[in-house]
Amino acid sequence: MNKKLAVTEARVLEASWELLTQDGIEKFSMRKLAKLIGIQAPSIYWYFKSKQLLFQALANHVAKDVLLAMEPQGDWKEQLHHYAVTMRNHLKKYPCSAQLLMQTLPLESDYLQMIDQFLQALEPLSLTDKEKFNYIICIINYVLCHELDEYERQQVENELEDENQQSLEEWALRAFEQVPPEKVSIIRRMYTNGLFGEVGTDEMFEAGLDIFLSGIEQRIAANL
Repeated sequence: MNKKLAVTEARVLEASWELLTQDGIEKFSMRKLAKLIGIQAPSIYWYFKSKQLLFQALANHVAKDVLLAMEPQGDWKEQLHHYAVTMRNHLKKYPCSAQLLMQTLPLESDYLQMIDQFLQALEPLSLTDKEKFNYIICIINYVLCHELDEYERQQVENELEDENQQSLEEWALRAFEQVPPEKVSIIRRMYTNGLFGEVGTDEMFEAGLDIFLSGIEQRIAANL
């Protein structure tokens, strides 16, 4: 049987997630994807004309999963809090999902519906369309950047430890020793107190999200 006919678009997407898990988005290529599936490299373009179009489909896959889990309950703040947390939790299910959403445009059906669901929470409020759009895009970007930062930080940590054969704690202490104490007094105090370990935690995510929601609330009050 012709291998190309035996392969489906669903299999291409499934294999794409496998390759992203193995190599990350930086080393992802259509050639590697075709090899993983077991078809000739040019055949992969039968299913997706370019890597960008494949990424669009993967991003939409993530957005669909988020959309299905979004439940519009409570007031606007409760809804946006729930949507942001839901989005973050579902991004963790897919490798490089934050990068995929940031490297694609919201031109797919489920991706558009996900953004619209966020916007619906603000629709009844005394805000202009520009304000509603700006606030929601900021919240979505905050979620994406939080997850992207966690991914990139882990990549850097692994590389530093591999290249220098030092723990991150040893690396940090050496860095502090190279700077006059008065120049890094505050940041060193925070490092010593373990605050660097808070980066990427649920608590830090919630703190940042609260800043966004409180800011929107103040803007609404100013418009009344």
